[in-house]
Amino acid sequence: MHLQIIFAIIRKQWKDTIKNKSILIQFLMFPIICIVLTSSVSSVEIPGIYFVILFATMYVGMAPIIIMASIMSEEKEQGSLRMMIMSNVKPVEYMIGVGTLVFLCCLIGTLIMGITGGYQGMELLSFMEICSLGLLISLLLGSIIGILSKNQMAANSLSVPAMLICSFVPMLSMFNQNIKTFGQWLYTQQINDILTNLSTHPFPTQSILIILANLVVLVCIYIKIYGKRNLLS
Repeated sequence: MHLQIIFAIIRKQWKDTIKNKSILIQFLMFPIICIVLTSSVSSVEIPGIYFVILFATMYVGMAPIIIMASIMSEEKEQGSLRMMIMSNVKPVEYMIGVGTLVFLCCLIGTLIMGITGGYQGMELLSFMEICSLGLLISLLLGSIIGILSKNQMAANSLSVPAMLICSFVPMLSMFNQNIKTFGQWLYTQQINDILTNLSTHPFPTQSILIILANLVVLVCIYIKIYGKRNLLS
């Protein structure tokens, strides 16, 4: 594995991302909506931090999944991924390069939302840490979908249900006990709960264990699929 190849992939993907409006919108949409709603609401019944927690959770559970799957499926469909692999770029170098860019861009989005929510110092660091863990899990899920998908249509058919479950279950669980019972095993639900109680009870053990369990399961699935499927197929 060569670091210069990984950095080259990061630079290439950054240039492609700037030109791709559909992917660029995914990076920017939730932070912008979060800023607008937080700055517009001054009601005691709906504190501004409510929108920060809500959209940070949705961003973590949606953006990395659809972006990672879209990038991989688009490059498969256009043939650019095949050309890179034929140019001695290893699949693992490609995955690390693209994943690193998506992770860093999403991390900037969560930082913007954290600052918008008024988090400072250690509280902001805790906010970023728990969101980073969620971003990593969503990246794995998006990568799995990207490997399984032959084209963008197939990627959309898999990524849309996945991101809807991950991003909307925490919100719907506030109104439905059955959904909450299901959602408690989902990493985004636990992230939402942690962010809600960040100032009073940061990083509860049970929530962290459930998030880590989600991570372990997806890592195992990723390794199994990566070992059996050709990245180009």
